[in-house]
Amino acid sequence: MTRIRWTRRPVIGLLLALAIAFAGCRSGASEDQDAHTPAAVTMAVSGARVATKPIRREVKLLGETVAQRHISLRAPAAGRVIGLSILTGDRVKRGEVVAHIVSREVEAAVNGLAVARQIDPAEASSLADSVTPYLRGPGVPVTVPEDATVAQRLVSPGQLVADFDQLADLVDPRSIFVNAAVPVDDLVDIHPGMEVIVSSPLYRGVNFPARVAGLSPSFNQAGATSEVRIEFTGAHRIEEAGAPVEATVTVSFVPDAIVIPTAALFEDATNNSYYVFRAGSDGRAHRQPVTIGIQSHPQVQITRGLEPGQIVITSGGYALSDGLKVAVSVARNAGQASAATE
Repeated sequence: MTRIRWTRRPVIGLLLALAIAFAGCRSGASEDQDAHTPAAVTMAVSGARVATKPIRREVKLLGETVAQRHISLRAPAAGRVIGLSILTGDRVKRGEVVAHIVSREVEAAVNGLAVARQIDPAEASSLADSVTPYLRGPGVPVTVPEDATVAQRLVSPGQLVADFDQLADLVDPRSIFVNAAVPVDDLVDIHPGMEVIVSSPLYRGVNFPARVAGLSPSFNQAGATSEVRIEFTGAHRIEEAGAPVEATVTVSFVPDAIVIPTAALFEDATNNSYYVFRAGSDGRAHRQPVTIGIQSHPQVQITRGLEPGQIVITSGGYALSDGLKVAVSVARNAGQASAATE
């Protein structure tokens, strides 16, 4: 039997050749893989610096002005109203004469004298001497009792009235207040003494300072709102009753709050929390949980999670992710922007 004898040198050479070939295949595959691997994407986004500034939460209410005190302008005597020319909205002063009342007796005497002059002119002259003392003046004056605004005129010139009949309804302008409707959801946040700014389409561009004076202890029939009484506190006020108004109530105020734009805030509905994406010095976006306070569009207060001077991303929306490479442009002011990192 013939034995095959293997030498060590040919075996070593074969193994070396196989190793070189395998290494070449791995190298080629690696180079091919690197050639097809995409480069990391950098997302261009906008950002804003976390700032410290005042912030307030406001509740806007709709309502109307109401007169707490009405003044009745009444006839001082029975007779015919002469010269009453006041109209709704007119301002009248205390002591001002706005009309006269001519009594029925005086009217009868004047009419009798006119008839007598037609029938017997000679006798009419003596009759006039006896009647004239009662005809002096235009009649009994109707005098305004105090400064007021005319809410409604109730009679017309020439109309007959009885003694003490109401001629007009006047409103004391100093008694005007605002009656506003508060939604039930906001009622718990409103308390007497809170500052209010009142505006009305009757006074465009004018804000009237006021305050919450009291809350109604009852709700309307639908149960969705309750009434709040708002009183003016400044020298200027709305002096017309029934005027439509909007009342802006400041329910909370922080003079040195940490704030960010509302556009930078995200809500995690799964656990009822909030987060932002912070631009880090490594050029990447970092998801940062935060706790919020006052929300007053277009900014929101951050009570935990951020510090002033940090940069939050305000664009990109839900395309952002933790660790994403970003190029952040932070607005300096209108028309200027700069790339920035934390």
